[in-house]
Amino acid sequence: MDRPRRPSPALFAFGALVLAILVAASILVGRLARLPGEMAGAIPRTIRETSAAVSEGLAKLAAAIRSRSITTTFASTATEIRGTNRLQVAELSQVEVVERRDAMQFFGVPLPDVVVSARAPVTFTYVLDLDGPWDFDLTDRTVTVLAPALAWNAPAVDVSKLTFVKAESSILRDEDRVVEELRASLTAMFRQRARQNVPLVRETARRQAEEFVRSWLLRAYGVPEDVRVVVRFRGEPEAMRPVLPPRG
Repeated sequence: MDRPRRPSPALFAFGALVLAILVAASILVGRLARLPGEMAGAIPRTIRETSAAVSEGLAKLAAAIRSRSITTTFASTATEIRGTNRLQVAELSQVEVVERRDAMQFFGVPLPDVVVSARAPVTFTYVLDLDGPWDFDLTDRTVTVLAPALAWNAPAVDVSKLTFVKAESSILRDEDRVVEELRASLTAMFRQRARQNVPLVRETARRQAEEFVRSWLLRAYGVPEDVRVVVRFRGEPEAMRPVLPPRG
């Protein structure tokens, strides 16, 4: 008489594996079925929280502007961030040529002119005073900033490449004296040139200042990143000022 055959251990293991897969699949299907509903509830909640944060940041900024406290806060915080009370906003490097013409008469008789020129690479650095007057205004989602006038550090002259050329000379004149007089006047002349070069760097300085103020507003008040920041400089010609949107 044949004895009944027992299922092999391999068959038991295979059945247990299939059962485990079926249980895991049913759990996964159930979670996937609930996921759209959970996401549908989470998305509006996220939007509401984001909108509330944006509104709160703009409200805090508007309150600070009305109370005139934002200027003081900006001056103190911005100086701490930069580690200095000046914000560098532009740098201009170019080769400057300065000419000096010296005329003289001897007993009413004009002597030949002496013309000497100096040539050197010069770097002009333009800055804004963080402790100066900064005025802020908020209209809709545009922050208008009236910043201090553009200032500049002492021009940096590359003295290793400073050369003097005698364009016109005469044996009847003391040419070395004219060269020394030109050398002594270079500092004042380069400072004057820094003022003349302001139109060349104004828009670069404006962009740098706008980006700095935007980053500060984001850190200090949590305003949204898409808020527009427009910077004007005190003493800036009206024709050079950016066009602002009308007040709504």
